[in-house]
Amino acid sequence: MSQEADPTAFPLLTPAELRLLRPLATVSVYEDGAVVFPVGTAEVDLFVVEEGEIEIRDPAGGVIASHRPGGFSGDIDLLTGRPALVGGYARGPSRLLRVPHGQIRTLLNRVPSFGEKLIVAFTRRRELLSSLGRLGITVVGAGYCKDTNLVREFLYKNFVPFRWLDSDTDAGRAALAARAPGSPRPVVDCGNGKVLFNPTLRELAQSAGVWRACPGELVDLAVVGAGPAGIAAAVYAASEGLSTLLLDRLGPGGQAGGSSKIENFIGFPAGLSGAELATRGVLQMLKFGARMAAPVAVERVEVPADPRAPRVLHLDCATTVRARVVLAATGVGWRRLPAAGADRFEAAGIHYLCTAVEAVLYDQCDVVVVGGGNSAGQAVVHLAECCATRRVHLVVRRPPAETMSEYLVSRVRAAANVTVHEGAEVAEVDGGHHLEGATLRHTADGRRERLPCSGVFVFIGADPAVGWLPAEVARDEHGYVLTGSDALRTGRWPLAGRDPCPLETTVPGVLAAGDARAGSTKRVGFAVGDGSLAVTCVHHLLAHG
Repeated sequence: MSQEADPTAFPLLTPAELRLLRPLATVSVYEDGAVVFPVGTAEVDLFVVEEGEIEIRDPAGGVIASHRPGGFSGDIDLLTGRPALVGGYARGPSRLLRVPHGQIRTLLNRVPSFGEKLIVAFTRRRELLSSLGRLGITVVGAGYCKDTNLVREFLYKNFVPFRWLDSDTDAGRAALAARAPGSPRPVVDCGNGKVLFNPTLRELAQSAGVWRACPGELVDLAVVGAGPAGIAAAVYAASEGLSTLLLDRLGPGGQAGGSSKIENFIGFPAGLSGAELATRGVLQMLKFGARMAAPVAVERVEVPADPRAPRVLHLDCATTVRARVVLAATGVGWRRLPAAGADRFEAAGIHYLCTAVEAVLYDQCDVVVVGGGNSAGQAVVHLAECCATRRVHLVVRRPPAETMSEYLVSRVRAAANVTVHEGAEVAEVDGGHHLEGATLRHTADGRRERLPCSGVFVFIGADPAVGWLPAEVARDEHGYVLTGSDALRTGRWPLAGRDPCPLETTVPGVLAAGDARAGSTKRVGFAVGDGSLAVTCVHHLLAHG
């Protein structure tokens, strides 16, 4: 691949950009075939070609791409600091500008046009690397295995390239026989000689180069939850010079990360997936100096008696984080399907998100989507479009027009392979080794109807994921966090000297944003707005206590 083949992934720097870059770089000269950076290098430097060429090769030595004069090396891992999946080699005598890894963020902020090129290129390059199917991690496990699908979801959310082999296929059985017959599944081959057997997410993160030790120092802002609200807050806070740490139990994306396509978010008329939105947001926050740790969960928050003292977050990695301000952006969790037999097929036929990771499990198979909101509509459209031969059944209690955006209703109604079942609910699911059918109950007359299907995607409402917050944080009758004037009206606000900020809870210095907050609109754009407003609150709290 090259600039001519894909100018988005392989843009060239302008003479003006090169002039601004040179003061931060040193000149390195390489002979033909010399190693510029080997596979597995963590915190690799940035290389820009002045003369000659950098050839990018996979671990087996296969050529993937080449960078010619004006081109630059790297992909997402240049910003995350993770070990490089590929290696760079000089092709012919080459003269390169080398920017140390520690200076890359300075470069991006000093040369904005280069920063824009780099982030767009890195995102596209990671897509291309993932599509090759021969880099990164190999996961071997059954498509209807809960543990296998959790591993796949974690790798997908953390933009780690991987290849999945279904252990019920010939290729999967051969892979198991070659690696570890009879071992617990999934089997995860990390590609560096290390093989894991049904690993925990922490073990997987460490082996995949995702894990970074939880920093224990004091930060201005600790954001808990890497959905749109949390990522937006991290971007704005870091861009304004606040030391910022983002924590998530799984990886970036949150509830939006489970959306196959978001088309009503401003600035993206063609739409983008939740994973794409999360990837771009994470790269932005890393560009400005924010840090992220995943997978990590907050077990409890210690609230000091003195509101000017730091709040202490106790993490499940046996570390504490001290933060002047804490933002709760953990969103909501989808309610489980209240149908007979549903527990048997959790994450093994029944899913609460719809991305490429789940959709590929049901190629050529009929599926059911339950729910009448936008997430359900997005899932229906995605599943119908990615496989025209499958039948997608949408099961709703009320007409979709009452609860779903009009553009999605139109697409659902227009899809030839979609059937809408109004006034119905899923009463039972059944199957042997895997899910085989869903029985509907029609609410008007109690009539039951069985739909043969292999997967059920559930979007039937949600509950706030705020159980980790202390009891002093007031909630409404549905469990959502009260903030601002609503928090003040509870009579539980402890300070006489000032009122709470608009997003501040009944615990001073603890904010809430996005779907977890009472009164918020459950839309991506609103969550992003909440995240940016939270940073305004942070500045006020740091200045006035």
